[in-house]
Amino acid sequence: MDKKRDKPVTTGLMGWVTVLGLSFMSMQAPAFDTGQMENVITGHLEEGTPHGAAHELVQKLGYAESGPCTLVLLEGENSDLAYRELFRVECGEQKLFLKFDDEPVAQAFLLEAPFFKSSPMLSASIVQPLAEFSFRREGRGLDTKEYCSAYPWIPGDTLEDLLNKVRAPEREAEYLTGIYRQLGRVLGEMHSAGLVDADKPLQEMESCFLHSDLHSGNLKITPDNKIVILDIDSFTTPEEPVPVQEAFVENVLGLFVAPKLNSPLFVDSPSAVAWLRVLPDAAEALLTSYCQTLVKEDKVRGCVSQIAEQVTEVVWRKYNRALEESEQQKKTQSVDEQETELAVGKDEMACRLERVFGSLR
Repeated sequence: MDKKRDKPVTTGLMGWVTVLGLSFMSMQAPAFDTGQMENVITGHLEEGTPHGAAHELVQKLGYAESGPCTLVLLEGENSDLAYRELFRVECGEQKLFLKFDDEPVAQAFLLEAPFFKSSPMLSASIVQPLAEFSFRREGRGLDTKEYCSAYPWIPGDTLEDLLNKVRAPEREAEYLTGIYRQLGRVLGEMHSAGLVDADKPLQEMESCFLHSDLHSGNLKITPDNKIVILDIDSFTTPEEPVPVQEAFVENVLGLFVAPKLNSPLFVDSPSAVAWLRVLPDAAEALLTSYCQTLVKEDKVRGCVSQIAEQVTEVVWRKYNRALEESEQQKKTQSVDEQETELAVGKDEMACRLERVFGSLR
């Protein structure tokens, strides 16, 4: 996700509003062998720099045997990653993704494996670690360990990339709706994997297996149109289970934020009009497929209605808060400093929300 810092007014209005304009997208993932979840290779590296540790790990894993390997520091492709070392390793046709952390994230992830091992679809939709080695960075204390973990390199675009490439959504409506439908199934499988009591009504269902940071940059779309969740750091098993309805609404609001695309619910443009014609079917596909994984068929319609109502309420709340913040900021800015207003008026907002969610509520 492009996180170049906008001025406060733009951030307040557009940092979240693009969610609805571009939300509801997904796919499934390549079929990784779920057995590897229990066989992460571990050890210690002697090198004391990220580049050195990365090269040493690649050698230990045997990838360098077929020829020289190239390390690509990913911060050069995405300024968002500049605060940490992330590498793509290229050894001929073989590729890996390497990530550095202060904690053994990959090994901790194995503790959560029981939540999704029973779901082939969910297991295939989450990238899984291959190895994680500790090392001591030069210049830091001997008691301070860092970790380098290796993952399969997932080819294709992130979901954000895909959204940025869509120029004529009406012509791709069937394709996009199919993607939204698959996303609902993946999220439903994720929440149902940790259900505390599957017999309760939706508003009382709680789950112990969640993802706390789903966004368009954390989802990779493979060439065969499957989705892979890349960020395993954010899978969580909270001590107190979380209501699934609340978690799903937060996932919807936090996913697919693509700042470079105008939100058809909030900005007037030819592109906005085209997206607005696609979104009602997309929303129905997403919510319906999600509910079908959690409740019996005769309860699906009520489930969709409840979620659609809650999403609408949350959007209104955030919309009004953003407008209030915008007005406050305008009072402290000169005319030359003020940003162009990006949000549509309340009447138009209500009309667009009704168009997308009205038939679902």
